[in-house]
Amino acid sequence: MNLSILSKCATFGAALVVALALPADAAPPAPARNGQSGQWASPQVLWEQTCARCHTTGVGPELRGRALPQEYVVSVVRNGMLAMPAFPHSAIDDASLSDIARFVSTSRLPKPAAKH
Repeated sequence: MNLSILSKCATFGAALVVALALPADAAPPAPARNGQSGQWASPQVLWEQTCARCHTTGVGPELRGRALPQEYVVSVVRNGMLAMPAFPHSAIDDASLSDIARFVSTSRLPKPAAKH
């Protein structure tokens, strides 16, 4: 069997396991909004309260330090990909999405915690 097909099947299987593990009514957390603008308080807050739930725990890939193109980040957030859900405008407004895309694109991978 072709290794590419096996890889795709494994990726799909992992995405399916993650999707099935989530409650059917799982929804993004209520955003920490900044006043009347409807935007998240900062890209860091958006990252910590939404993205980090999966992208720092091994559920989704680590995004920081990869210099992903901002357009790619925006597209995946809006449309979803594999186990990554799509986030509509009601969850992340356009200005905040642009900010988080820039944050992810320019971020550095944090140093691992020191082991004692």
